[in-house]
Amino acid sequence: MTDQISVFDFSGIYQEESFYRDDKGSSFLDLRDISGTNCMCDDAAVEEIKRHIEKEKITPEGIHFIDSGNYHYMSAILTGMVKEPFSLVVFDHHPDMQPPMFGDILSCGGWVLKVLEENEYVRGVHIIGADPGLVEKLEPDDAKKVRFYHCGEDGAVDRNITNEMKKSCGILNVEELATEYPVYLSIDKDVLSKDELITNWDQGDMTRKELFLLVKKLASNGRFIGVDICGECAPDQEGIDVTGAIHGNDRFNKEILELLT
Repeated sequence: MTDQISVFDFSGIYQEESFYRDDKGSSFLDLRDISGTNCMCDDAAVEEIKRHIEKEKITPEGIHFIDSGNYHYMSAILTGMVKEPFSLVVFDHHPDMQPPMFGDILSCGGWVLKVLEENEYVRGVHIIGADPGLVEKLEPDDAKKVRFYHCGEDGAVDRNITNEMKKSCGILNVEELATEYPVYLSIDKDVLSKDELITNWDQGDMTRKELFLLVKKLASNGRFIGVDICGECAPDQEGIDVTGAIHGNDRFNKEILELLT
């Protein structure tokens, strides 16, 4: 993985943050004018995003900040550029495996399923921290395509979280996520507790310490192809202290950059 930093700004939120400003080599993509991107990304928007990526010479290697969870489908676009076998490891409070509501449109809630169906290089998908209730609602055949893990004490990944999977899996340590393949890591900050920071989606209960420890362990097990991070708050989000939420997300982004570079 390179130290290349790219920032994909769909909502304008990153213009309120500073974590990337000291890196003169970072790429900042202002994508606010592209229509058809919020939660779902239509074909025309996908092609426009790809044109921006090509223009900026962005590769899947490196660290990519992709705005709020509404734009988590960017992970499918970025992993679609990977041309070698890889494992996908996702931190997310949501499974992101919903079938498309209509057509074959790419969405923030279904991008993992899209990767499984269309990416010829993916060799395994591991989702850490998803809400058990949401996992239970998945189509059984779809759920079997993914390994789900719950974060236990001291940052250990302790078990698969659906009842069916618990019967066959037992205790798992993060070391068991190591495969012969490099890892593409995708982090949605909504896996974290609201005591840590505020996103624009419902959130889990993982601590920052647990998340960072797991990322360190994953990094020690093998090579990261690339990393993306989403989960910003919305710049006009109601019912929260937006200034405080922006500050909390900015601080997290600085810390994850320090960890990964």
